Amino acid sequence: MAISQISHDLYDPWYLAQLKPGGFKTAVTNLARQGYESFMPLREETRRRAERWDTRLRPLFPGYLFVKVPDDRRQWRTINSTYGVSRLVALDAGRPTQVCPDLIAAMQAQVLEDGKLQPPAEFAVGDEVRVVSGPLVDKLAEIEAIPEQGRIYVLLELMGRYTKVVLAANDVERR
Repeated sequence: MAISQISHDLYDPWYLAQLKPGGFKTAVTNLARQGYESFMPLREETRRRAERWDTRLRPLFPGYLFVKVPDDRRQWRTINSTYGVSRLVALDAGRPTQVCPDLIAAMQAQVLEDGKLQPPAEFAVGDEVRVVSGPLVDKLAEIEAIPEQGRIYVLLELMGRYTKVVLAANDVERR
C-alpha cells in the first residue's frame, strides 16, 4: 500500500483533502497519476469483532489525506475533482488552507516504511496515556514505572480499583 512518497522539497505547500467514503485507495492512485504526492500516517488499533480481538493499521486521521501541491502546479482545483477525493479543506471561503509544513515534517520523521507511526521515543513516570492496542483498548492510564525499554507499568482503573498492568510501550499513546 503506497501511503507516502516523501519528497525532499520542503517549500511546497501541503493541503488536507477530505476523502469520499471508502475512497482512500482510489484517491491515492489518481493523485499519483496526476503527479501529486500524498501522505497518510497510520497506527495500529485493536477492536473487538465477533467475540475476538482484531488488530489493524488504521489512519491517524480517518477520512483525510495530506496532499502536496508543487509550486509549478498551483492548480489545486483539479484535486477537488479527483476520484476518491471529496474536497480540499478550506477554512476561508474559496481557497484551501495550507497545513503547517513543520507538522508534516514531524509526522514524516516518525513514520516507518509501511506508513505506521513509531511509538514515542520516551515516556515518563506520571504521563497520562491511552491504550491503543489489546483487550484494554481505549482505557486511560497513568505510567507508574518504566523498568526496561519497550515495556511499561501503568495504573488502570478497573472495577472501581486501580490495578497495575504491564504493557508494551507501543500499545499506548500519550493523551
